[in-house]
Amino acid sequence: MISSYAQIGKGLEALRIFELMKKEEISPDSVTFVKVLSASSHSGLTEEGYNYLNSMAKDYGIQPNYRHNDCMVDILGRSGKPREAEEFLYNMPTDPDAFIWGTLLAACKVHGNVELGRLAAKKLIELQPCNAGAYVSLSNICADIGQWEGVLEIRSLMEGSGARKEPGRISM
Repeated sequence: MISSYAQIGKGLEALRIFELMKKEEISPDSVTFVKVLSASSHSGLTEEGYNYLNSMAKDYGIQPNYRHNDCMVDILGRSGKPREAEEFLYNMPTDPDAFIWGTLLAACKVHGNVELGRLAAKKLIELQPCNAGAYVSLSNICADIGQWEGVLEIRSLMEGSGARKEPGRISM
């Protein structure tokens, strides 16, 4: 139910279900927390997201994994806090994977953060050199703010890397 409510944009209802679950003394598991964090993300509930993330280990002995961390980067990115998302990323107990860097890159696109977008794209490309989506997303960030030289540079780098975007296919 938590997942279903979160998927249809009813994050607050999803969190109410979670609170009812706790009230009935039903212990959440790792997957439940992914869904709760996702609901927090889609509802713009940054503080609540942090609270749930901290509660996992403290109250339930569940250590956050890369999926939970990705949700937090998404929460911060959607809330217009890409720098805080970057800080969170660097303070994770494990190295960020390509998926998390892609999440940060998507937030940078939404908020027009070229500098951080370049860093996220670079890290993503280091992990997945043929990821055309990273090049395309960064190119689109530059295009959105009129940095046409940057667009040409990035498209050239993409061609030189061997990464290819299939025509008509949406990336990232």
